[in-house]
Amino acid sequence: MPARPHAAIITVGTELVTGQRLDTNGAEIASALLASNLDVVEMLSVADDIDRLAAHLARLTGDCAVVVVTGGLGPTHDDITREAASRALKRPLVRAHEIEKTLASIIARHREPEAAEHILTQADVLDGADVIAPTTGTAPGQIVQTPGGVLLLLPGPPREMRPMLASFLGTTCPATPPIRLRSTGITESDAQIAAQRVIGDAQGVGLTVLAAPADVEVVLFDEGAGLPELERIGALVRAELGDVCYSSDGSSLAETVVMLARRRRVRLACAESCTGGKIASALTDIAGASEAFQGGVVSYANELKTDALGVPAEMLERFGAVSDETARAMVTGVAALTHAEFAVATTGIAGPDGGTAEKPVGLVWFGLQTPSGVSSVRREFFGDRAGVRTRATMFALDLLRRALMES
Repeated sequence: MPARPHAAIITVGTELVTGQRLDTNGAEIASALLASNLDVVEMLSVADDIDRLAAHLARLTGDCAVVVVTGGLGPTHDDITREAASRALKRPLVRAHEIEKTLASIIARHREPEAAEHILTQADVLDGADVIAPTTGTAPGQIVQTPGGVLLLLPGPPREMRPMLASFLGTTCPATPPIRLRSTGITESDAQIAAQRVIGDAQGVGLTVLAAPADVEVVLFDEGAGLPELERIGALVRAELGDVCYSSDGSSLAETVVMLARRRRVRLACAESCTGGKIASALTDIAGASEAFQGGVVSYANELKTDALGVPAEMLERFGAVSDETARAMVTGVAALTHAEFAVATTGIAGPDGGTAEKPVGLVWFGLQTPSGVSSVRREFFGDRAGVRTRATMFALDLLRRALMES
């Protein structure tokens, strides 16, 4: 079975290696390369240092079929990627006159005469490179043949990088998309064992497992099996995962909930205390959520639980905000307020303080309203404050998913 071509990624910028900015390009590019049947064997961030970047480029372009570099193509003094690539490949820079013409209007907006010289450096490309004209921004991308394959130079801003990467991969590396099975309510190790039990000795199917708080993604990719076999294995793995698997196309849990609600033409709502609006935020992040999601109430204070949701003050006094009774009253109140058929409520102790022996940090009560009635669930989550809130948000969304599937 032939091995998949090797690929490497370099993200350029001193701000990345000093922690001033988080590198999100690397992960996004790696996912796109994986989907295009390329095996990413190395990914690194490099400071704005010509010598260091040139050394890495010389090494990787000799070893890998595809090397993707993002960043360092702009007009400022620390944009050194062009010069480093020229040095690594021993290939001169030449002026691309078509790009130069497009920069004329940019130059006209600057007061400093020296700005023109800096801006025009973006029109310098490696001799023999195929230029990818920018659809946003000003810096072009470049495709350069190397001893090992291809060097792809891309701008750093994601909105400029994405269309160029998509264009390159669409014409150069036809994709067999991986199968992405996402689950909640299962550990990373258990998901991996379940997938490996199905795959067994099957040839040509690769496996990786990605985990985030309360969210595990099993990724199956083609290593020679072909799309029909990959899809067959994917269906078997999903069946093995069972009802914890909420998506087989990489969709998020919130996307799945919105899709189910829109398909059933029902309304959703939420009442949140400890999650502080994270459920509503997750749902409204999804395009088309307005067709299903009516709204939510963040009733953090007890007074608002009473005034906005109708939770009786005597109930709060007797049972406390974090209780079965309060969770039920919260979800009943928000369902009545929004006329939603399906609603969820959260009330808990996210920490780090506020816990007791009876109500420890991490305890969350959930209320659920469906056409069948009102129910509640008690859960204890581990982790810091952010972890508890994230896990509670995922659990609440999964309660809605399961209720919608059963309706």
